[in-house]
Amino acid sequence: MRIFGLIDGNSFYCSCQRAFEPRLKRKPVVVLSNNDGCAIARTREAKALGIKMGDAWHLARKRPESRPVVWYSSNYALYADMSRRMYQVLAERVPGVEPYSIDEMFLDLSNLPGNLHERCQQLRQDVLDHAKIPTCVGWGPTKTIAKLANGLAKDHAELEGLCDLTDPGIRQDWYYRTDIDEVWGIGRQTTQKLKAMGIETIADFVALDAKTVRQTLTVVGARVQAELRGQSCLPLSDIAATRKSIASTRTFGRLLLKWDEIREAIAHYANRASEKLREEGLEAAHLSVLMQTNPHNGDPWYAKHAAITIEPTWRVRKTPWL
Repeated sequence: MRIFGLIDGNSFYCSCQRAFEPRLKRKPVVVLSNNDGCAIARTREAKALGIKMGDAWHLARKRPESRPVVWYSSNYALYADMSRRMYQVLAERVPGVEPYSIDEMFLDLSNLPGNLHERCQQLRQDVLDHAKIPTCVGWGPTKTIAKLANGLAKDHAELEGLCDLTDPGIRQDWYYRTDIDEVWGIGRQTTQKLKAMGIETIADFVALDAKTVRQTLTVVGARVQAELRGQSCLPLSDIAATRKSIASTRTFGRLLLKWDEIREAIAHYANRASEKLREEGLEAAHLSVLMQTNPHNGDPWYAKHAAITIEPTWRVRKTPWL
């Protein structure tokens, strides 16, 4: 039987910072967004202090309970490097690895010798030993079930970071206990639509007539239901899909009023996007620039957008040197 796994770095950005500072092991750590605007990663200890994802740091840091928090500006070059380390460790130990995000990777766990639970435990330990990143692993007969299992492993401490949903009986028990909005591929609007139909749990959704699901949620919803029923519809890809777009977005730490400063900032971030483009061997056909002021500071809001189409290089006539 085909077995898919999903391994996920716990509080990944914070764990990357901890990897180089062991003193932070049990301390509350927060990583902030560009220009230190808001919290984008929190350790378990920071969450226990009431710091929520997206909290504005200039407000959260003033709360008395936030005093012990160690905070960091985001360092995306570091996080990308740590992600590569995770990938290398896993690629040496399982037949296939598909990066899903910077801290999540699908695994092919099919036909591996020995006890699968012990093997996944060893994978966690190897990633911790070699990449210094604590993880959780979930696995099952489809990618959607593996994603669900990973979420359960993270949310339920008694599972000790591992969740096996290969057994239909165990899987059904979790389906009855888990809300429908925990499913990968079921967004907020879809959740509202399903709950209006009386669908509260995953078990309710799986029990729905397949034709009704397809008519209500189109082919995407039908595929999610099929995956939850144990029918694999999403194969593991060894090659990441080609990107359709690249964005380089930032908020500034201070108000920019001079055109020279604004132009320099835009040129810098456009250059960064171009670097990403070249790294992936891609060619841009469209360039879009968006600028706006802070809509929350009480001043009149300004937002402008400009875009151009770029002529493909194969259609550009080269002019010979004179």
